[in-house]
Order: sequence, then C-alpha cells, then structure tokens
Amino acid sequence: MCNPQYRLVLSPANSVEYLGINNRGDIIGIGVDATAEGREVGFIIKTGTTTPVFLGAPGDETDQHTDTTPRSINDQGVVVGNYHRNEVLPGGVEATIPRPAMWPDNGTGSDLGVNPTGDADAFGINDNQQIVGTQAGNTVTPWLQQGTTVTNLPTFGGASVTEALAVDKNGVMVGDGNQANGDQAATEWVNGKISSLGTLTGGTWREALAINGSGQAVGSATTPGSPINLPSAVMFSNGKALDLKAPGAGQGSAHATAINTNGVIVGDDGIDPDLVSVANGFIYRNGQATELNTLIAPTQNVRLAGATGINDTGDIVEVTKLDGTETSVGYELLPITTP
Repeated sequence: MCNPQYRLVLSPANSVEYLGINNRGDIIGIGVDATAEGREVGFIIKTGTTTPVFLGAPGDETDQHTDTTPRSINDQGVVVGNYHRNEVLPGGVEATIPRPAMWPDNGTGSDLGVNPTGDADAFGINDNQQIVGTQAGNTVTPWLQQGTTVTNLPTFGGASVTEALAVDKNGVMVGDGNQANGDQAATEWVNGKISSLGTLTGGTWREALAINGSGQAVGSATTPGSPINLPSAVMFSNGKALDLKAPGAGQGSAHATAINTNGVIVGDDGIDPDLVSVANGFIYRNGQATELNTLIAPTQNVRLAGATGINDTGDIVEVTKLDGTETSVGYELLPITTP
C-alpha cells in the first residue's frame, strides 16, 4: 500500500513550532505570546479550535514572566514538560533552572515536585498518568512518577547521564544512557530493570526517542566510525537497531521521533543539512521511507522541515520553514483518503 497524500494546514501566525499531537487531535507547541513581552512559550491547541492556549508556569499562570516548554501530551489532553524557575544559588548567584511541570486539561500548570531544589524535566506521559523524566545533580538520572510517588530508575554502572524520554501505555520506558565502556546506549526499562535496545551494526552511540502502544521503539543510532552528529533514523527490534534508510542518508543527521500504534514512523532526515538547522520531514510506512514534501500539493516557499508527532489516525505535526525568510510556523498534515 502506498503512502497517502496529505492536506497541509499551516498553524496560526503566532505559532513557531508544533511538537506533538494526541489521538483526539490536541496539538502542543511553542509560539509567540504577544501578551507576555513577545516571548516564545508553550501552548496547546485543543481539537476543533485554531487558537493557541498558552501554558503558564506554576505561580505565573497568566504567563507574564516565565518560559514554558511542553514535551508530551496524552489522550486525555494532559501535558508535561518544563518551566524555568528563578533561583538564588549559594553565594548569591542568580540562575534559572528547569523544573518539571504538568498541565491538566484546564491549562493551569503545577510543579511535579521531583528533585525540588534542583534541575529536573518531564519528557513523557501515558494515559495512566505515568510520567518520566530526568533530574540533575552530580549526574543526570531518570525517574518515573505515578501519582505522588517518584521512583528513581536504574542506570548502567558508572553512568554520568541517563535519560527516560518516553513511556508507553503498559509502563515500558525508553531513553538513553552511558555505559561503562563509554558508549551511549538506547535504553529500555521493563518492570524496574534497565537493558540496552541494541546497536546499528555495532555503532557506539544510539538513543530511543519514542515508543508506541505495542512496545515498538524508534530513535537514532550511529554505525561504527560515524560521528555522533551524523546518526541514522532507526527502529529498535529484536536486540538490534534497524536503519530506516531516511531520504538524504549520509548528507546529515536523521532521527525517528514518533511512531503510532500502526507502526507508522515519522522523523527528520539529512537531505539538505546546509540550508537551515533542520532538514526535511519523512514518513516510514510499509518498509519504505518517503520525504513528506513529496506527499503534499506543491506549495510555494513552504518546506516541511521535520516531523515530531503522529497519531493513530495518521495526522502529522512539526515545523515548516518558509524558504527565503527566517520564518518558521507549525504545520499539520491530514491524510487524504485514496482508493
């Protein structure tokens, strides 16, 4: 079966980037809040609407002074991510640190309370309200929160950085972590135990960025001898990383950033790495990776510069670059039914 064609819907002008979409069609992203000194902050666009609702930080619900970044949204519309909190460090030094936050369906944010006096971030949430993220001290370590209970997840021995980045409906978590030999592994946590998801023909660097309800994980990985800034987009299966052969392979970095329940994957490829800081969006379906720009009607000056979210109906979101300008706006791709 071929890929469907898509109808392109550009976001409101004050949107800079779409970051994710849930199965009911709610979209999270980052945009310009004119009422908050024109800062770029997080928002949610509820399904059936077109107006971003900006996400205020705990203690700054009207979003006047604090930056917010949404990371993940579940199917109930609960958003997790971070906000920046001002702190006075020992010695009187002022600093801004990231704090993990949750925004329920009404949009009012709350601090999750993880590592209360230090850095922490929330990266993923499932429909059972299990939240995963990282916290920083002498090392960066992963955590799982369910209700008010926070569990520190295991790491590989001697690891300096381990990150939990996504969680599926069954509580399986994925991310990345340092190993004793210096490699970075794509990691999985099942029943409280950590394991490596495998390598791309023996490469030393890999990361798992997303997982679907069937436990399929995707991300990026390097082949032996490749620098870590030039990974390939991969799916992890049976202890190995499988190269998705994203368009533009070898021309720049590629990442698989989302996968839906049907196993359809989206991400960004390296087909034009020298033009802008991001490349082009691709979709992987039925064993074939295809550049998204080839699946929409020609649109002058518009280039789909990546893809960060796909839901189970096939709606895709991320950022589009308006070529010839410095402007970026979010986009949504809606599948067009074909015979």
